[in-house]
Amino acid sequence: MTKIGANIKKIRTTKGLSQQAFAELFELTRGNISSYEENRAEPRIETVMQIANHFCIPLNQFITQSLSIHEILKYNGDKLIEDENHIINLQLRQVPFINDTIYTKCSRHELSFTDWDSFPKLVLPEPNNQKMLALRFNPNISHHESLPQYQMNDVLIFDEVTQQNIHLCQHKTGLFTAEREIMIGQYEIKDEKIDLVLSDFKRERFEFKYTQQFWKLFAVYQHEK
Repeated sequence: MTKIGANIKKIRTTKGLSQQAFAELFELTRGNISSYEENRAEPRIETVMQIANHFCIPLNQFITQSLSIHEILKYNGDKLIEDENHIINLQLRQVPFINDTIYTKCSRHELSFTDWDSFPKLVLPEPNNQKMLALRFNPNISHHESLPQYQMNDVLIFDEVTQQNIHLCQHKTGLFTAEREIMIGQYEIKDEKIDLVLSDFKRERFEFKYTQQFWKLFAVYQHEK
């Protein structure tokens, strides 16, 4: 079990916030905060990231460690007092995020899977210089049968396939994005040809001239119940 609920309560009381006031910071309800604090539910990964970012608490510490009042009081505004230089040098990335709502809108042709500017953003502390894309896993998305057993609330982070990282793609998980479809497959490199394979009947041939269509898995944020 994570420490998220207990830490939310500790942060809230230390900052002198009511459940309602805390909820309004993150567009939640007072009932949501009550459920989190009583361990009847856990927030979604993007909410966890928003709370950690807002109070400038390292994500791993917020999830896995019981914060003390002394530790919470070390956080000031939107930077850590003790680790100010680290925060300044840390590259925070705003990554387009295909969540359930965006996936539904794209599936209904209300948006395109390539309308990056219309997507919500996840702020991630990643030093990667490549373009990145985040995706909440949904079993309705076409995906290769060999993929790990991702859960509904897992968030997959992809970076764009480039000439610099193409050599890392062999047999790795990848994402194909087009205006009207996305699929998660496995890269196969053979005879200088690169395919993202979904099944024996479906594959997409990789070409560098089609930018921002092919992505490789960079990281996974797993949701813990």
